[in-house]
Amino acid sequence: MGANDQPSADVEFKASAMHEEKLDHDQLADSKVDPHGYPLRPQPTDDRMDPLNWPYWIKMAVLIQVSFLAFLGPFCQAVINSAFVPLSKAMHISVTVASYNTTIAILFAGVSPIIWSPIANIYGRRPIFIAVTALGIAAQCACAVAPHWSGILIARAFVGIGTSAGMGIGAAVVADLFFTHERGKYTGIYIVFVTNGAHLAAVVGGFTALNKHLGWRWCYWVPAFIFAGTWVVMLFCLPETLYHRDNKTGESHMQGDRTWFQLLTFRGVTAHRKLKLSDFGHVFVMLRYPSVLLPTIYYSISFGLGSVLFAVTGAAAFGSIYKFNTAQIGMAIGLSTFIGTLIGELLAGPVSDRILYIQTKRSNGAFRPEARLQAIWPGFFLCPAGVIIEGVCLQYKTHWAGPVIGIGIAAFGLQIISTNIFAYCTDCYKPQSAEISTLLNFGRQTFSFTLGFYMVPFAHATSYGVAWSVLAIINACLFTGIVLLMWRGKHWRESLGSPNFDKDL
Repeated sequence: MGANDQPSADVEFKASAMHEEKLDHDQLADSKVDPHGYPLRPQPTDDRMDPLNWPYWIKMAVLIQVSFLAFLGPFCQAVINSAFVPLSKAMHISVTVASYNTTIAILFAGVSPIIWSPIANIYGRRPIFIAVTALGIAAQCACAVAPHWSGILIARAFVGIGTSAGMGIGAAVVADLFFTHERGKYTGIYIVFVTNGAHLAAVVGGFTALNKHLGWRWCYWVPAFIFAGTWVVMLFCLPETLYHRDNKTGESHMQGDRTWFQLLTFRGVTAHRKLKLSDFGHVFVMLRYPSVLLPTIYYSISFGLGSVLFAVTGAAAFGSIYKFNTAQIGMAIGLSTFIGTLIGELLAGPVSDRILYIQTKRSNGAFRPEARLQAIWPGFFLCPAGVIIEGVCLQYKTHWAGPVIGIGIAAFGLQIISTNIFAYCTDCYKPQSAEISTLLNFGRQTFSFTLGFYMVPFAHATSYGVAWSVLAIINACLFTGIVLLMWRGKHWRESLGSPNFDKDL
């Protein structure tokens, strides 16, 4: 057989890659490819209204809207953080009790997407974003006018519910819009917004509470106004991204052709089946898959350490040790974490996509999501290291620059961890991206909710250095789960197969 009779390397790696997507040989010739020549994952349909086929500028407009909505979740929850001291004086409570104002919102923001996820998978993402955000606006206004502490706490629970949509199912929109080979980059953009919501809230809240013409109640009014403006923009500019497709044929399951007008109303999706009670358990069904369970545990603890820990303890630590006012507390926490996450993303999404491409090329086109996990190593070292640095500096009352640098290092590491965890999990189970996004949010919020109750008392009982180091060591130990996935993740995925729900997404 001559050289010209041999199948080309290009055909070989495409055939291997298409086998990973379970497409048959007849579809191989018609497959659409990425810039490197590999078959796109997932394969887009020929429908111009398929979100995968949308113009780049529309995809980016949707990504920014959803990402900003996700940003406003922790932002609205945390603007008050820098004002715990004036809030505690006004309500005649301790600073620790005042922190429950944030933790209760975090808890409800973690739980409520369990309800939104199955509804969004059947009736669409847009109705959930619009309806839930409207509730959040009303709840924020209720906080601002509540005369008693009990009323504020009740309203804050609804703030958690009303700010949960972008955080809970936002990553599913990223999966709706972008292909696997670019998912790290665009997931990273989304994660930058999610992570920095609480960080910039500290800056805004600090200056708002310090202003004698505004005061701590405006820490509720300011995010309410921003939230309301965002809702108006989404009402007219956020299209529906849910698209049902047959993963075997690539054909659309939509009933008739969708129009842009329909996508900007509430008729962008016609329910393909009825909502069932069992749908609400799908989020927890995903815990049977190690490629979801282990990353969720590791990410949840990492986010608590690399972000929320600083937010819920900053007022007590910087206020008592360095005598910072609310504006200074906001600057110390907010700017350090903001800068850290922005720099961290330079080594997160783009690097993750590059590593995935190199692995795919070396394996002759075979797709292995576990390649992304190699990009987490810098985050594994930096996130707990930054937490320990802050704790030790607070314990020995060094110059305030010490704990601020520690916070920035931890945020740097967290961004690397977060982007790669989200991208890896959705690579493994793209049709279940809404459930994965909800589960990651649930784990993150549930663990973060507890920190406000015990971290400051823990530090007072031992020291900041000891308390912070204990959590950092726990976080580092949990990385063993990620190492196991690097080693056995592919085998476990193949052994367990894919979930039997949401296969047409």
